[in-house]
Amino acid sequence: DVDVGYALSCHVGYASDSGIRESSTSGGVISQLLIFALERKLIDGAVVTRMRKDNALIPEAFIARSKEEILEAANSKYCPVATNVCINEILKTQGRYAVVGLPCHLEGMRKAEALSPVLKQRVVLHLGLLCSHTVDFAGIYFLMKKIGVKNGDVQKIAYRGNGWPGFLSVETKDGSHVKMPLVGSWHAYWPLFSSFFFTPMRCTMCPDQAAEFADLSFGDAWLPELKREKIGTSIIISRTSGGQNLIDLAQQSGVLVLVPAGLEKVMQSQFVNMVFKKQDLPSRLTLLHLMGKKSPNYVPRLSSSVRLVSVLRSFYVYFSIKASSNKQFQSFLLHAPFPLIRLYYGLYKSLCVI
Repeated sequence: DVDVGYALSCHVGYASDSGIRESSTSGGVISQLLIFALERKLIDGAVVTRMRKDNALIPEAFIARSKEEILEAANSKYCPVATNVCINEILKTQGRYAVVGLPCHLEGMRKAEALSPVLKQRVVLHLGLLCSHTVDFAGIYFLMKKIGVKNGDVQKIAYRGNGWPGFLSVETKDGSHVKMPLVGSWHAYWPLFSSFFFTPMRCTMCPDQAAEFADLSFGDAWLPELKREKIGTSIIISRTSGGQNLIDLAQQSGVLVLVPAGLEKVMQSQFVNMVFKKQDLPSRLTLLHLMGKKSPNYVPRLSSSVRLVSVLRSFYVYFSIKASSNKQFQSFLLHAPFPLIRLYYGLYKSLCVI
């Protein structure tokens, strides 16, 4: 499929362990699969991400080698993460490894494997996270300021969790807590970032939303029939025989609950993000070239046509990125109520259904 990439099968599902399911971002499938693979000795470790203990706003990739370490890395991290820091450790230490990452992480890992036979032999599983774009650190620091928390006071942060779709949870060093819903409320925080404020420019040049370099890809099941779901369910795309064998074995062992789903369900659950990543890429690349910006030379399986509504959506994206880098606009945004920001995102979403 042009939008989703090659797929052997698609499912919706979740971890059968209710504790793992509820404490994870959307169904706990990745955490459950990694624990299962470790316990079955299919892997010796997994490249995952947690927030640093000495600076809770900064993420760190590391190799988890136990169930406890895998669970420590559960939940989304909406900030830039460098996973390539683990490559040297994989090269130095014999074993079989899984890598969990965004589409850009997995593309980089696959290219590194092409250059290193040892790395290719040792990385036996690639688990991909569906992604429209990330948030730069300026955006994270801005959000802390907007909710009245100083960066240095943050003791612990979780961007998701406490059920589905989840809440931002910030614990400060004096023991106070701030909690905000991700989406679904006029005071949710994610519309600030789904409006493309504080989005890295490079994210707008990426054509991969569905982690097409993965063995298995995972994302939130944003489906109408699941909108009242309070714990979480994942969309799962199997791309390779190795990935398919793993989820088959996990399902047979009872650690995953899976229900087959068609590609149309994947598309439905990710509609707005697919419009951004696939349909509008030609328009964005055209605007970048007009602005004198360089971009990768793609030969993608994408339409080369540029529609007016696509140009409007692309202009919205670049306006938001540019505006959020302006100090005066940041001051306005700082005092703008979250319902107003949600309405602004609603403008973009309405352009996606035209």
